[in-house]
Amino acid sequence: YEDIASVKNKILKNSSGKNKKPIFQNTIVLYVLDIAMEQGISLQHLNIKDEHISVDGIGHSDEACRKFIASLQQRLIGMDCHGTVKADQGIYTFHMEGSKGEHNTSSREDSNDHTSVGYHH
Repeated sequence: YEDIASVKNKILKNSSGKNKKPIFQNTIVLYVLDIAMEQGISLQHLNIKDEHISVDGIGHSDEACRKFIASLQQRLIGMDCHGTVKADQGIYTFHMEGSKGEHNTSSREDSNDHTSVGYHH
């Protein structure tokens, strides 16, 4: 965790006031890493390009994967995110994608209604 924290500090120090794009991308990376470490998620793949994010990883349960996706959806304000979870022989993998500005709504009240992560009991 200390290694990650030092990388986090370097990212924050190197963020220049002129170019906001790296700051935006670095902020997303920090959110993903923080939430993954906090919830015990193993990240397999993270790609951020042109305000689009793609994350793949492994969790210890279906619920853990869904909680991680939901946490990211809450943190990535202004991005439309959706994810899927698969179980294969006791291994739970997930894939989440999001992009900025796909659904430009003037109000925030419907922001939580269009998540495609379903809770099946």
